Amino acid sequence: MHDTIPTVMQRREFAGLIPAAALGAGGSPFLKSICGGIFPPEMPLAEQFRRARDAGFAGLEIRLGGELPHDAPLEQAARLAEEARRAGIAIVSLWVGQALSAAPLNHPDPEVRARGSAVIHQAIDLARAMNCGALLIVPGRLGDGGKFIHGYQDTWDRVTAEFRKLIPHAARARVMLTPENVWNKFLVSPLEMRTFIDQFSSPWLQSHFDIGNVMQFGYPQDWIQTLGPRIKRVHVKDYKLSRRAEQGRFADLLEGDVDWPSVMAALRKAGYRGFLSPEMGRRPEDPGYLEKVSKALDQILAMA
Repeated sequence: MHDTIPTVMQRREFAGLIPAAALGAGGSPFLKSICGGIFPPEMPLAEQFRRARDAGFAGLEIRLGGELPHDAPLEQAARLAEEARRAGIAIVSLWVGQALSAAPLNHPDPEVRARGSAVIHQAIDLARAMNCGALLIVPGRLGDGGKFIHGYQDTWDRVTAEFRKLIPHAARARVMLTPENVWNKFLVSPLEMRTFIDQFSSPWLQSHFDIGNVMQFGYPQDWIQTLGPRIKRVHVKDYKLSRRAEQGRFADLLEGDVDWPSVMAALRKAGYRGFLSPEMGRRPEDPGYLEKVSKALDQILAMA
């Protein structure tokens, strides 16, 4: 079946991977969270937790190799979990994309791929210690700009093989592996992403879906309808299309061409229950930017 995961399993995974303190705002299935890139890189995570909470968010996504060092001990991760709990914030996902840049899972050298898998293995342990239920993964890029490096079929086969090795550890830790649709020229359609996920037949390999990233060559509501309950985390971005041949551009929320009522309707129809995380860059010239993003997300949620 392409469009169903057993409902009991879906409810169990949701209940087990999202802290109870974050649930139940007005009965909405959607929870507000924010990506850590909106904060200054030198800001301690405890302060990010506090600021996110004060701006109306229930969760924060953090980056391995960014807010959290690659070599962070499990004790540090456990302390972060306690700081987040005290702040009333869920650690929504741990990004592993940047950490894989030196050892991509589609590299032709099996020793390099093994190093990449080791990064994910370590990230699973860190996520478990932080009470974080998902890893955001960019498994590999096909090239760099106009330079072709790795073939599509090779990338599919190599990444598949590495994920198969990692899923048992993810299942034991109760941490989902969620590859994201990004501009890496791999898994470029919802049909491919669906087929890629379904080959594993595992609730521990699902999808981290980015709304804005598909706008150049697709429609997020179509991706959502196609992926359905495979979507376990959502990035919220807007995108302004160009009516000419050149590429469009990302835009502030509600200032692009995303059809937000249709997107929210699609998420409801898909049965999505969980976090919606704006992925926005820093605006040091605008000290109220975090609050503006929160209000824009409120407007989007009101369309559901």
